[in-house]
Amino acid sequence: MKRTLSLLFAALLLIALFPFVRVETARADSFNVDSIYEPYYILVNADTPAVSYRGIEKEADKRVFPASTTKILTCIIALEKGNLDDMVNVSAKAVDFGRGNSLMGLEEGDAYSLRDLLYGMMLPSGNDAAIAIAEHIAGSTDAYAELMNQKASEIGMTNSHFVTVHGKQNDNHYTTVRDMAVLTAYALNKSPKCAEFREIVGAKEYVAESGPRAITLVNSNRMLVDTPASEDLPNPISCLYPDAIGVKTGDTNAAGKCLIAAAERNGVTLIAVLFGGTLGDSEYNDGWKPAQKDRYNVKRFNDAAALFDYAYSDMNRSVSVGELVENGMPVSFDVTISNAAADDSQGGVLKAKADLSTETMLSIMQPDPNAKISDLRIEANPLFTNVYAPIGEGTVVGSVTYTCNGKPLVTANLLAERSVKEGTAQTQILPVDPEPSSDNPIPQQSSLIGGANVPTLNPDEAVVIGDSADGCGVPKNMRWLPVVLAVAFVLLVAIVIMYILYLRAQAKRRRAAARRRAKQRSRAQQNSDYRE
Repeated sequence: MKRTLSLLFAALLLIALFPFVRVETARADSFNVDSIYEPYYILVNADTPAVSYRGIEKEADKRVFPASTTKILTCIIALEKGNLDDMVNVSAKAVDFGRGNSLMGLEEGDAYSLRDLLYGMMLPSGNDAAIAIAEHIAGSTDAYAELMNQKASEIGMTNSHFVTVHGKQNDNHYTTVRDMAVLTAYALNKSPKCAEFREIVGAKEYVAESGPRAITLVNSNRMLVDTPASEDLPNPISCLYPDAIGVKTGDTNAAGKCLIAAAERNGVTLIAVLFGGTLGDSEYNDGWKPAQKDRYNVKRFNDAAALFDYAYSDMNRSVSVGELVENGMPVSFDVTISNAAADDSQGGVLKAKADLSTETMLSIMQPDPNAKISDLRIEANPLFTNVYAPIGEGTVVGSVTYTCNGKPLVTANLLAERSVKEGTAQTQILPVDPEPSSDNPIPQQSSLIGGANVPTLNPDEAVVIGDSADGCGVPKNMRWLPVVLAVAFVLLVAIVIMYILYLRAQAKRRRAAARRRAKQRSRAQQNSDYRE
């Protein structure tokens, strides 16, 4: 009984204290960079691709072979210089590949659209498609390589030189993982064709139908697509990552297993470049079973996921509404009431205040770990609807959506700070158009902390305070916390009282037992004396 009560007491104590235990966000100095298998890697924010996030990089400026990640550059040049609907003739050179090459499946004399060939180059990593594209755009692969080096220099790749359009081994064809991060950031965000690039590299599957036969193409990026099960590998390891958006794999004997991966969460794009994942000859051999090879093949994908998870966790910051208001986040907005009384003290201008508690905690993605609260791009987009007198103090006259880095953060009602009387002249009041126009007398405002204005957001797409699905505001499933704490406290007090009473009863029983034993010894002594 004593042991049971002790265990129960300890369990209730843990339950009561658990809500107050804060799990700190992982920091850079606690991230185990030694867990990254590849010898050359870098993790960057796509907005600042030349600088590693929190210094997470290794041999980032050492010359390495890029293998098929070369095709990122081949692809973006083709997008910028070509026409996706152009038909491309496939030459004999384009299909002159032996075994061991990754191919789209073209044949000499085929004609496919440039769009189909780009998918064929980027998803299954078709070397044949790369040659056909280069010949179509520049006339030859050598001429295309010149375009590649020009583009590399233009976008800031300072330690790279390209010779081939597909990345097959050539000692004069080299780059660095930092340069490849710069290239990928350009292709994803800065190129005039970045939308088309994102669509291609993010596709899981595509069917090329513009040529003489349909070719089904599957992405080799296991962060997007699981490897199908087979007789030799019935249970392939899944590497799917929910925020993955591409980009490209690469694999040659000299380059090792390479990966350039990108992920996007809450408006923040991260890029991980991992090169050189090759085991030594003493560790790897062709006699490995498929399951052994699969555990080796997934290392680069798992490492990229680990880097993304760390960075996004590290960027996540909890900030109170009060802190944001102190640093300039607007909570009061003006709206003109067109049918207000002529003697209205404010000339028909009503102030509406956001219905927000200063203690409400918001979860914000802060890409720069050294940024201050005042540096956050918090934008306010108020929306007034059907605002006309009479209006009572506290009446809901609209809503305001706050965004951070373009991501909806929280939406709150706008409440009238005073009453407004209706004018004596009765006029027909039409609902206010939510978008500013020459016919709309009610202004739509946009305010922010440290950034440019953005278009008004649809409140239906924003996160409403108290109904957050991604950490913004106070989630409904946390409203029971005070009740749980109160119940836990009451149970804890009850257990403590029961435990004290139990100890007192135990002590009383021990004293009674001691008295009984003393009496028994006394009687035994008396009997002994009598017998003597």
